[in-house]
Amino acid sequence: MNALLALIRVQIRLYLSNRRALAINLAMPILIAAFFGSLFGGGGGDDKPLRVKVAVADLDKSELSQRIVKAMAADASLDLQQLDQATAEDLVRRGKLRAALILPAGFGDKAGAALMGQQKAEVRMVYDPSEKMAKGLLGGMFSQYAMQQTMSHAFSGQSGAKLMDESLARLDKAEGMDAADKAALGKLFGSLREVQNRASSAASASDDGKGSFGGMSMPFTLQEQALSSGEHGYNGYAHSFAGMGAQFVLFLGVDLGVGILLARRAGLWLRLRSAPLSRFTLLASHFCSTALIAASILGLVMLSGMLIFGFRVQGSWLGLAVVVFGYGLFTAGFGLFLAAVGRSPEATRGLAILATLLMVMLGGAWVPSFVFPPWMQELTLVVPVRWAVDGLDAMTWRGLELIEAVKAGAVLLLSSAVFAGLAWWRFDWRE
Repeated sequence: MNALLALIRVQIRLYLSNRRALAINLAMPILIAAFFGSLFGGGGGDDKPLRVKVAVADLDKSELSQRIVKAMAADASLDLQQLDQATAEDLVRRGKLRAALILPAGFGDKAGAALMGQQKAEVRMVYDPSEKMAKGLLGGMFSQYAMQQTMSHAFSGQSGAKLMDESLARLDKAEGMDAADKAALGKLFGSLREVQNRASSAASASDDGKGSFGGMSMPFTLQEQALSSGEHGYNGYAHSFAGMGAQFVLFLGVDLGVGILLARRAGLWLRLRSAPLSRFTLLASHFCSTALIAASILGLVMLSGMLIFGFRVQGSWLGLAVVVFGYGLFTAGFGLFLAAVGRSPEATRGLAILATLLMVMLGGAWVPSFVFPPWMQELTLVVPVRWAVDGLDAMTWRGLELIEAVKAGAVLLLSSAVFAGLAWWRFDWRE
């Protein structure tokens, strides 16, 4: 045990003596995490929606089209510009706008008449093919406001009265319609026309010129609430620091594996075995020192994010420590496994970096795993990094119970044991 502790102290002292490497291992995940955190929503204190840059070209200039454009411009989710058709299409083509609507001439007349079974108005939308989400958002917004304003426009005001008179005239001239259906429709249109007449009379009698008929509106209001177990809610920096910390700490495991291979090439391992040191002591010293260094680096990265960007531990400090230390053990086991299966430092470094990047990518370190397709969310549960990132998220912005950290820690410990066991079985003291 004394020899093991002495070797661990030596290896940690050697790591700390390289101040440049230590600074890089701390600074790089902090800087990159700050960048990704700003993309993921920053501190989460600003609940304003991200405004999508779109445009509308109103070639109709009718009362209805202008009302629709005005309603869409007031929506907080859209950064709406009113442009001519050529300019709007050119900006979308150049990637300056995500999408644009073109309202054709005659849109207002056709939209109201279409409610009575006439030909529908055709609206054209152009969009950047790399921004398909903007297409769905703009299409949905336009459908909502167009329907709301068209219904209001069709059944109120002078335009509504005109449309109703035309509908009644067409109904009188209709041939081949069932008499009962014709009578029912005539009664319906007549009742609507009577309501319009009363609204017009009220508008004439009022001081402000507005009638009592309020038109159509959405039949509900939508209340939005961001929901998490933590008191302070979502913080994008919490996830980005968890992901970037996990990525750069895992590179320590790559350095461990390559370092052991370089030492083996130099004959250091054969000389160490000539000393009164067992195989277990030599491998365990590298495992323990790497685990302590990796856990310390990850802990410092998370603490730096808390101090600089203000995210908090809303779950359990003990749970956070369990996940951090468990990930340190996993990193050490992964590094020993690389050393055991690597034939040369050069080949091992390339394959190890590829494996590391795949694990952090599938583990949700770059992009949160909840945006993955459902099948990928299930598949990536076999990736230990996924459990580490989810565990850190659970203890920070999600504010979940300690048991979530225990689950993540157990998976990381099991993964570490598997990798370390394979390393013990496969390690060759000669290159």
